[in-house]
Amino acid sequence: MSGLGHRNHRELLVSDLDGTLLRPDATLSAFTVSVINEYIASGGLFTYATARSYTSAARVTAPLRLRLPVMTYGGVVVVDSVTGQARQAQFLPAALVEEVFRLTDGSRLVQPIVYVIREGRDRACWLADRITPGVANFLRARPGDPRLLPLSNRNDIDAASVFYVSLIGDRQPLHELFEQLSDTAGVCHFVLAEDIYSPGQWWLELTSGTKATAVAALTAEVAAERVTCFGDQLNDLPMFAVADTALAVANAAPEVRAAATQVIGANTDDGVARWIAETVTTAAPLESGSRPAVR
Repeated sequence: MSGLGHRNHRELLVSDLDGTLLRPDATLSAFTVSVINEYIASGGLFTYATARSYTSAARVTAPLRLRLPVMTYGGVVVVDSVTGQARQAQFLPAALVEEVFRLTDGSRLVQPIVYVIREGRDRACWLADRITPGVANFLRARPGDPRLLPLSNRNDIDAASVFYVSLIGDRQPLHELFEQLSDTAGVCHFVLAEDIYSPGQWWLELTSGTKATAVAALTAEVAAERVTCFGDQLNDLPMFAVADTALAVANAAPEVRAAATQVIGANTDDGVARWIAETVTTAAPLESGSRPAVR
């Protein structure tokens, strides 16, 4: 692949990770890595916006030679992709965090996992003596994660230091909790969605910002003249609203496809990388039906 095509070289490309840039097994194909790295090497502007933490996102995007800041925790924490240091975080109102604690106190179905900044890094906290099935699944999938910080008491953390809350479980209790918290919708952002890797398991996520806020700030910082965003889930809709071009992968949720400028190939077919190769660069994509090697 060589050179850029007809699109503006000051175009910022921002991709979601899970369900969009990553394949269903949460990996990047060799083709995707090659396309994005050459785009970056040629001076192109590329980054990602994800609900993942930087710890988790950096692991799956390690083959990418990223230069721009990356947007994690749904855009709430912006991280320097070179140093791995958080540049900024948007905190939730302490009163909202306390209300979540009150509404879930004693519940055997739902316990919040709260994310705080402590000693200069993000930590994921939960009550160690009350493990719900959702929390158990979360911990089982993250052995050795350096963010994990079990609590013996809610008072072990300052509610004003919380920037992200996740509640994991069945849809019904989470939907009821969402309804109870609906009066606070003006002070934070809610997303209730099914886990794409664990069908039947739902996540209710609360943040004080969205991917849109982080994308808009980065657009100004790098003086991009256009912004193109790629996504598949409801938490991608805010950044679609601030993008010049909003591209939904074919496997995206119906609401996301409806809001998109265009629907491109699925994440199973390297939809994002193929669009970049065909639209932004002069590279020819792999022939239809061919599959890149697994890294």
